[in-house]
Amino acid sequence: MTSQTRIGFVGMGTMGGPMARRLASSGFAVRGFDLSAERAKQAAAAGVTLAASPGEAARDADVVMSSLPDPAAVRRAYLGPDGVLSTIKAGATLIDLSTIDPETWREVAAAAAARKADCLDAPVSGGPLEAGNGKLVFLLGGEAAVLERVRPVLTTLGSELHHIGPLGSGLVVKIVNNMMSIANVAVAAEAMVLGVKAGVEPKRLFEILSTSGGRSHHFLKRFPNVLAGDFTPHFGIGLSRKDIALALTMAGKLEMPVPLASAVRQVYEAAHAQGFGGLDMAGVTRLYEQWTGVAVRGGAAAPPAR
Repeated sequence: MTSQTRIGFVGMGTMGGPMARRLASSGFAVRGFDLSAERAKQAAAAGVTLAASPGEAARDADVVMSSLPDPAAVRRAYLGPDGVLSTIKAGATLIDLSTIDPETWREVAAAAAARKADCLDAPVSGGPLEAGNGKLVFLLGGEAAVLERVRPVLTTLGSELHHIGPLGSGLVVKIVNNMMSIANVAVAAEAMVLGVKAGVEPKRLFEILSTSGGRSHHFLKRFPNVLAGDFTPHFGIGLSRKDIALALTMAGKLEMPVPLASAVRQVYEAAHAQGFGGLDMAGVTRLYEQWTGVAVRGGAAAPPAR
């Protein structure tokens, strides 16, 4: 594939937007669709040709990529009356970047095969910054030959490509990875608020825990924002609820007990119920602050803002 490869891009939001813009700025011909007029405007300013539907974005495309919030959105985008499969050409490759259940993507792949199109699941590790600067990590499921065909597109967006196995394999790894990440944040919030409630100054507590055995990637990445009172949703509570639910559903189908993940889900459900659903995943800290009457901020413990 060359820079003249035609790419259809469906879903140009927090992650998809930077990816679509990077592909366009790298010389690919990108036609994109998003329900948000503001997001579409940002993409157009970066050289993305706008489409009125997923099907229009996919028309004549060599590669179609999608970055969507949940399984229902993926089904609509591909299988709906104006979806990708209504226009896709034979020989095209469909790459979903979303975090969804493997069964949904396998269903799309079966329908795509009837149109002689190939599929890869390619959920990503990384945030909006990495999506825009080509530093994403791809977790890939599907045939190796299909991956090789689209490698130039993926390496424009990612610094690491991990081919895990058959279709759906990338999604399995992504789901269990997010299950770990979401649980790490919940227990870090619980620990930080407990330490502050017991009288330790929040910033000092963070500094010590940052060099101690209990630290995690997300603790180091997100809790400086907690100390600053910044809960901008880089990966929000809503997505955390969706992803932990995906893990529980997968475990249920495999008849595997997952008691810790089940408890973590209730923490995020409680945070959502208390009105914190629009915050970053580390916003579960606000739930514990509400319960205890202290705040984890840069200074001394104080009553949280209500």
